[in-house]
Amino acid sequence: MRYSTTTVLIASFLAWMPAAAFAQARLTVEVKNRTAGGAPIAGDEVVLQVYRGQEQIESLQANAGADGKAVFEKVLTGPSMAAVATAKHQNMAFRSEPIALNPATGEFSVGVEVFDVSTDTSKLSVGVHHIMVAVRGAALELTEYMQLKNASDMAITSTKRDQQDRPFVIEVKLPQGFQDLNSSGYLEPQALVVTPDGFYDTMAVPPGEHQVTFSYKVGIDRGTAKIVKEITLPTAELMLFRQHGQGKLEGLGEPNDRLANADGVPMEYYRRSALKPGDRIAFQLSGFHAKKSGDYTWIVLGVVFAALVVIALWRLRPKPVRSGQRRA
Repeated sequence: MRYSTTTVLIASFLAWMPAAAFAQARLTVEVKNRTAGGAPIAGDEVVLQVYRGQEQIESLQANAGADGKAVFEKVLTGPSMAAVATAKHQNMAFRSEPIALNPATGEFSVGVEVFDVSTDTSKLSVGVHHIMVAVRGAALELTEYMQLKNASDMAITSTKRDQQDRPFVIEVKLPQGFQDLNSSGYLEPQALVVTPDGFYDTMAVPPGEHQVTFSYKVGIDRGTAKIVKEITLPTAELMLFRQHGQGKLEGLGEPNDRLANADGVPMEYYRRSALKPGDRIAFQLSGFHAKKSGDYTWIVLGVVFAALVVIALWRLRPKPVRSGQRRA
């Protein structure tokens, strides 16, 4: 189970010291079930992994008691030490935030939030889905931002399994011939399985909203790039942004509006609402020449993206909501 991207690699600039030189302390892990009326956690297995700098030096195991607490005695501590607790609940793993093991503290405690597990994938949806299109050398680069939502108070996995018994929790379809897939943020590379059609994620989705970000490239053949994007989750709103003047875009009709990015470069966007699994967005870009590496390339930065979202949503705000349409 994934949580924040806080690293467990606590500063390793301090001088190396043998394990025997470190003091020992008690560490209590408190496991809390955040699912309303959830299953008892007594007996849940808790594993404590202790790190010195970037190196894991110890792995301890205990079970949660009736009070939800697992107690670890004689845990090594030191100025460059940290620990992460993992609780296994209903056969799913849930991790704590890392905790620094400063020997001056003497006693430590850390919490792990767990959820009962459901296979009801109908609770999964996408609120806002943005696709940014840019020219990168002899290819198009598409960066996608998905606001993944789990509307329940349970961690959601799937009954659909692959040949290695891994669950298809969320599946993302990508255009034919995509390459150089990169993910960041919520997605963990070791949990992704790449296929000729895209990728699927094998880790359960915790409750709440999660920002999914990934990018990939599509080749330009004789000045033309064709894109077909299939929707796999109910999506409240999809917006496609591209730099104005980068070739001719066909297949999406007229843009909904135009704006400028932080550098003043004109952009246009196309909007679709209330998309269902199986719906497709198809278009092609043609009539442009791939830029050389020294030429200007549109780079999407997080702060620029955030500004575009605010501007775009503000422009769209006065428009009425049609029957059956959901707001992001």
